[in-house]
Amino acid sequence: MADAVDVVIAGGGPAGATLAILLGRAGLRVDVFEARRFPREKPCGEGIMPAGVAVLERLGLRDAVGGRALAAVRYHGFGLTAESPFSPDGRAQALGQRRLRLDDTLLHTARTTPGVRVFEEAPVEGAAIANGRAVGLRVGGELRRGALVVGADGLDSPVRRSLGLDGRARGPARVGVRMHFRLATGRTIGRGDRLEIFIGRGYELYAAPLPDGELLLAALGDHGALAGGARAALDRWIAAEPVLREALDGAMPLTAPAGRAPVTRRARAGFAPGAVLLGDAASATDPLTAGGIAHALVTAEHLAAAVPGYLTGGDARLAQFDRARRRLLRAHERLTRALVFVVRHPTLAHATLLGMRAAPFVMRRLVAIAAGVAIQPPAIVASSSAPALAISSATDQNATLSRRAGSP
Repeated sequence: MADAVDVVIAGGGPAGATLAILLGRAGLRVDVFEARRFPREKPCGEGIMPAGVAVLERLGLRDAVGGRALAAVRYHGFGLTAESPFSPDGRAQALGQRRLRLDDTLLHTARTTPGVRVFEEAPVEGAAIANGRAVGLRVGGELRRGALVVGADGLDSPVRRSLGLDGRARGPARVGVRMHFRLATGRTIGRGDRLEIFIGRGYELYAAPLPDGELLLAALGDHGALAGGARAALDRWIAAEPVLREALDGAMPLTAPAGRAPVTRRARAGFAPGAVLLGDAASATDPLTAGGIAHALVTAEHLAAAVPGYLTGGDARLAQFDRARRRLLRAHERLTRALVFVVRHPTLAHATLLGMRAAPFVMRRLVAIAAGVAIQPPAIVASSSAPALAISSATDQNATLSRRAGSP
């Protein structure tokens, strides 16, 4: 049995790694346990909404992560298009970047942060419970103690399950799949600085331009949409979308189709005595609105601000964090549920696109909600009195990572 640290985290993805970075910079001792070895591929839409980009900037990691700057989103469907910037003033930007690069950058930064230890190829079996309270993680049959247990271990979270927090699915069962392509020389999709979303009968296609002429193509549909094979379904849907078909003419596939089902999950509660869930382990909304990565980064930042209060004041601080998190994400979740309902009814989807074209100010408002442009950092992070050590650490790590990864 290892000595206790301040925080033990299951999962080294964006949520877990970001939390570890921030807590380490605040002087806490943190152990991160990740089931796989990085860098590793993970099915994902690979669009980082502006709220998440803002967190990367505050971490000092925007340049190290790199990515393709995206200024707006454009919807295509039933012969119509509707487009909007991510914020009414047009300043907010999203990023298109391979999950491979984002995750590796964040976990490497966590590993090089004083006070943080990262253990890869260390699958977590669940939380260890004593007297009704989480006291650590079970890793390879060993108890790894922490004053706070964090489950940032994804959609199928063993920590959530061990805490008895599995919730019932909400809404229709949906599936997702993604591929990467390298576009032929001179080819782009649209202007190359837009997220392009195609709405068809029984599917949505989400195309995110990436650096180096690459394109992420993700598909979403109801359960059974991929019957007959994921690649066959993708080819059929691409053929039905002239803009996408033209962009992919002569493109080279870089990855095989990979996906997940279902794409949504929600815990009964986001915390338990001595433990808290983070990222997809707490709530995974439908990827149609592309909020997953940004929400992982934003909520990790807010949890980091709450942890010192938990260490001195106990579980009440976790309850406060969980309530604040629900408020923070409520508008986005409502918008996502509404859009999933709309796209499953072609007549309604057509009418919605017409409405957005006729009332662009309404569309700008909805896109701003999806982008999270109104989300503010917790006061402790926004404060200009942040410790000098945290600031210098961010600068040093950013410089190191830029040299390691090369220019974005």
